[in-house]
Amino acid sequence: MRVPRLRKDIELIPASFEGKRGLLARDTLGLIPKPIILQGEALEFISLIDGKRDARDFQVELMRRKGGVFISLEYVEKLIEELDSAYLLDSDRYRLERERIIEEYSRLEVRTSSLAGRSYPLEPGQLEKYLDEILSSEKDSPLPVKGQKVRSVVAPHIDLEAGRRVYARTYQAIQDSAPQKVFLLGTGHRLHDYFVSLTEKDFETPLGTVNTDKDLVKRLREAGKEVVAPHDMAHRSEHSLELQLVFLQRLFGSAFSIIPVLFGSFHEVLAKVSRASEIPGMDGFLEEFRLSLEGDGSRTLVVAGVDFSHVGPKFGHEQSARSLLNDVREHDQKLIDSLCRGDVKGFWAESRKLGDRYHVCGFSTMACLLEVLSPLKGFLLDYEIWQEGPTQSAVSFAGIAFN
Repeated sequence: MRVPRLRKDIELIPASFEGKRGLLARDTLGLIPKPIILQGEALEFISLIDGKRDARDFQVELMRRKGGVFISLEYVEKLIEELDSAYLLDSDRYRLERERIIEEYSRLEVRTSSLAGRSYPLEPGQLEKYLDEILSSEKDSPLPVKGQKVRSVVAPHIDLEAGRRVYARTYQAIQDSAPQKVFLLGTGHRLHDYFVSLTEKDFETPLGTVNTDKDLVKRLREAGKEVVAPHDMAHRSEHSLELQLVFLQRLFGSAFSIIPVLFGSFHEVLAKVSRASEIPGMDGFLEEFRLSLEGDGSRTLVVAGVDFSHVGPKFGHEQSARSLLNDVREHDQKLIDSLCRGDVKGFWAESRKLGDRYHVCGFSTMACLLEVLSPLKGFLLDYEIWQEGPTQSAVSFAGIAFN
């Protein structure tokens, strides 16, 4: 009997503990209450789990790696059972628990904040003060879109402190808007097996509750039924939308409605098509999206919460981020130039050329933004790279306005 593969929704982050190399396994679904450090034999064992081997295959391979030292089948089976008990394997046990959690979440009518008290203050007054400090921090810095009507912005979804300058310049660009409706787009970091996730839930933060345009969400779901996930679990703890929403609420209150959309990775189709609308099933979704903007575009804003490149050991690179930064800047600039020109195919071709080597997590979101907003003209507001010293890794992000 084959050993199930590792779960797709487990985050495996390079880490060290007591001076030894390892992987930190983090479960956003909540089945693993505390992160698990995998080291030594467990780390070696994990590297073999691909869903194609049975216990005896593991036994033979481990003995080969240890120069013929005998390892009992019982020992291997015990390791497999321990991994399954820890909900690390994509087994029947895990899937039953996952379905239970999805069903419970699907019944909820409101998506409550997952970041309040962690990424930003829980108390409304403190949150308002904190956001005001960010928004006013770049008030004397000129913007290339000052006095112009902005249809859409690309904003970061990195930690608020790390990205405060870019957040400030991005949201200053739309502070004079008065949207009745906001398409809230973001990266579905935990969206697997589907390209899009929609939700009809209203969104609650310490600043109040914002209603979701449920009728429009239903139309989008019907138009994209081949590519839209059958449930909205990907929204439960996703930060890429929530970080935008608190800024929007601080600027405009909570009277506008939202259409929350998460986009999963396009990596598997990157070499097969030359733009997002060529992905089977995506054309209908994008056409409905585009038509809804045309029908009510004057009071509708599109906000995309995305980051750009992710480099360094934390993201699977052997080199440190510092050694890659020049190449990262060049790649990001080409993507930004394509965005600002409205060059749909050029944007796709730049990522295809590198095979998404630098893990641009917002690629799919921005590729779809180009499809629905073209023709458009973009203006770079700011660009920055945040470096994480302990992991020698880095994340780049930008603010872009379109009119």
